[in-house]
Amino acid sequence: MIENILAHKAEIIEMVMGIIVVASVVVAGTKTPDPDSWLGKAYKIIEWASLTFGKAKQTGEKPVEKIEVEVVKGKTEKVEESK
Repeated sequence: MIENILAHKAEIIEMVMGIIVVASVVVAGTKTPDPDSWLGKAYKIIEWASLTFGKAKQTGEKPVEKIEVEVVKGKTEKVEESK
């Protein structure tokens, strides 16, 4: 088995590099889906295959905004609101 891998190492490297290139093109050309959907979960696998790690791409998560809400007449308090 090792001999077979060593005999075809050039083809194996080409295949791995091809997967990385195709996954990178998909990640760069699409908008990041919601991470909780099935498409978002599949997208994480594609991002991993494209070697996109860290903050190299947006996450698709919605930012949390703080708004002021009147709690008692005359007092306001900041609370988090997700859109």
